[in-house]
Amino acid sequence: RHPKQEIAVVPKEDEKGLMRPKAFIVLKPGYEPSEELAKQIQDYAKKSIASYKYPRWIEFITELPKTTTGKIQRYKLHG
Repeated sequence: RHPKQEIAVVPKEDEKGLMRPKAFIVLKPGYEPSEELAKQIQDYAKKSIASYKYPRWIEFITELPKTTTGKIQRYKLHG
């Protein structure tokens, strides 16, 4: 069973001025946010997608901002 329920990824500028992925994750019930869980998710992503696409930062939130039709409003998430 995977711990994430929903995820949204937005760009965030790193210390070198490059835009890198930042993930906002809503966890399934029974999972608690932690640095260890964030690291596990990053490691899983590194194995599953191209290395430059994995999220450099992970922020756990309780819900994603959405429109009335259910579309994620990424512009409300700050990288």
